[in-house]
Amino acid sequence: MMADRQHYFEKTESRWLILSALILSIPAFIFNLDVVPFIGDEGIRSLVALEMKWSGNFIVPTMNGEYYFNKPPLYNWILLLTSELFGDYGEWPSRLTTLFFLAIYAWTVFHFMRKSFDRLTAVSMALMLITSGRILFWDSMLGLIDICFSWLIFLNFMLWYYLPKKEKWSQLFLTSYILIAAAFLLKGLPAVVFQGITVIGALWYHGAFRKKIFSAGHIGGGVLFILICGSYYAAYARYVDPEIVFSVLLEQSLKRTGTHHTIWETLLHLFTFPFEQFYHFLPWSVLIIGVFHPAFIRIIRTNDFVRYSFIILVANLVVYWTSVEVYPRYLLMFVPLFNLVLYYVLIQDNPFSKKILRIFYLALLTIALLVTVVFIIFPLVERSRQLSYWPIVWIIGSVTSGFITYGLYRDKRRMLIWAALSMLVLRIAMSALVLPFRAEDLMTYNTRNDAVRLASKYKDRDWYLYSDTYLHEVARFYTSKYKGNIIRRTKDDNMQNVYYLVNKQWYPDFSGEVLDSIRLETGDYIMIMQKDSNQ
Repeated sequence: MMADRQHYFEKTESRWLILSALILSIPAFIFNLDVVPFIGDEGIRSLVALEMKWSGNFIVPTMNGEYYFNKPPLYNWILLLTSELFGDYGEWPSRLTTLFFLAIYAWTVFHFMRKSFDRLTAVSMALMLITSGRILFWDSMLGLIDICFSWLIFLNFMLWYYLPKKEKWSQLFLTSYILIAAAFLLKGLPAVVFQGITVIGALWYHGAFRKKIFSAGHIGGGVLFILICGSYYAAYARYVDPEIVFSVLLEQSLKRTGTHHTIWETLLHLFTFPFEQFYHFLPWSVLIIGVFHPAFIRIIRTNDFVRYSFIILVANLVVYWTSVEVYPRYLLMFVPLFNLVLYYVLIQDNPFSKKILRIFYLALLTIALLVTVVFIIFPLVERSRQLSYWPIVWIIGSVTSGFITYGLYRDKRRMLIWAALSMLVLRIAMSALVLPFRAEDLMTYNTRNDAVRLASKYKDRDWYLYSDTYLHEVARFYTSKYKGNIIRRTKDDNMQNVYYLVNKQWYPDFSGEVLDSIRLETGDYIMIMQKDSNQ
């Protein structure tokens, strides 16, 4: 009986496992996607897009009518387009945009991995990307720039490997610098840093540094980059001195490096960085055990694509390892490179590789077992039973997770796909059973509700931010969205027939009637006030 079951799992065609992953991805990534309110950066992206619509100025980003210099506008243009398609600015269009780029990123990983490896490995690498802990349980749920940006940078990595192999240098320079121009208009100077390091590393790898670094084609690519970005900033200069925005972009990049932190902070980061990333990118970060293979470097050299991936990974990662203020979402372009290089080391036909592959397999099996246990015991959590659909999630989730865990146990050859399926089921549990309560526990839940209530109650007059009263990013977005217009700042404290948003702790002497308040994501309150009619 056991032998028959083992035979069944091992003989199941991979296409059915892949189809299962695609099916599970839909509820995993979509269910309750809009339940949790925006975090700060999400609010910034959508507010800038919304103000572009209202102001008709698509060149200079603004927030509350004030120039916003921290990021170029390309992602705001994308959000403007998707939000208009949805007829709404908010969680759905913003986060579905992220999922759209995640799907393209996963397909790109599959496409290029398939060129050097078999179909099963290519599919596995794509699934490992979308089920990497940081992406699965955080970044895929947020409307941020980073997945789109990471996709462009990873695509650029791949072009610098495959096009030189075919001697398509002109195509490479043209395409690469268009990609980097787009990446620059997404996030600014980090795109230039990536390009500089990648160009040097790739040309060195291909043995073409002296021949191509100052070639006409490469210089032409650089000129194209300048023309694309320069055209935007030429239009930008009609409104603001570009020197101002470039100084801000430079500051945004440098503030994360050792130039803005103490030596102690930098040294501490150098030590803690790998441990922090190990946690954020579980379960696949367990592959790091491959680094301890005594023949690690020799094995990498046996495959050209793996060797290239390792060079590009290490060369670019150094920048982040030595920068103190780094968030895991800045590293998403490295995930496929890391996974491929380390997995390649583990699957070699030698005793040590087999030993560490077994450790990796046991780690995946343990995680899958824990996922199954979580499903089985979650009804013990009283709060979860408040959800009307919990019995359905419990029964289907427990059975599905148990089936997947058993498949992983019996089908070691496709352990990566089985483990990815287990992670997708865990994300479904999180989406269905955790996100509703996470939303209610966040300060931003109250912020969003207050913004809806106030906009409905006080929609008859214009709103103004008084003086330096600061609405944090989430409140800035929700108050503007639900009020339906740009809420500008003013220092005129004597306007009639308007409502002021006032920080009374900062301006206790502001005279007028307090009508209501909005709770910020920080827990502080901003008052909505009006001037007395007899003043």
